Amino acid sequence: MSNQINECPASEAAEAQFVAKALGALQQDSSKELLVTRLSQYLGMLRAMHLWFHGAHHVTRGAAFGGDHVDVFGRIYEAIQAEMDGAVEKAVGVTGDEGIACPMHITQLALQAMSNYPSPPAISSLAMAAVGLEMEKHYIEMVTQMFEELEGHGALSLGLNDFLAASANAHETHVYLLQQRVKTELEN
Repeated sequence: MSNQINECPASEAAEAQFVAKALGALQQDSSKELLVTRLSQYLGMLRAMHLWFHGAHHVTRGAAFGGDHVDVFGRIYEAIQAEMDGAVEKAVGVTGDEGIACPMHITQLALQAMSNYPSPPAISSLAMAAVGLEMEKHYIEMVTQMFEELEGHGALSLGLNDFLAASANAHETHVYLLQQRVKTELEN
């Protein structure tokens, strides 16, 4: 009896095939470039929303302070913060590109996205809810367009499909919260 624990036969040719296949999967192609570009934009927008809603959480004021602070802006920024970690990991996983997780790049894209919206300290609480509502709608529109574009180019894996659909679903809940917040004040 041999002292080897594993006596399974090994084939150098089979090993080489698997290594070559793995390396080929990591090589650049046009659909991967599109995937990296769109997922980078997605991560930038998601981080922008996290920062913006966190800022709104900090500076909300007025009669609706308690509800806005905890149940609207607090709930939204915490959900996006939790979503961000999984989103970065998904992006690295489906692209094989660790550069997509660069915090400086994501932050730069987030600043670009936030420049399209007024800063929470500069506006009223009602305006924060209205701006947040538009931001959420823009996010869902961006995810929908990205989904369709990636699917059209054959770059949308089943897992990414599910991930983006789940994200859109969660953000539709945020739209509901913000719509109700805006309606409540406008109706009073």
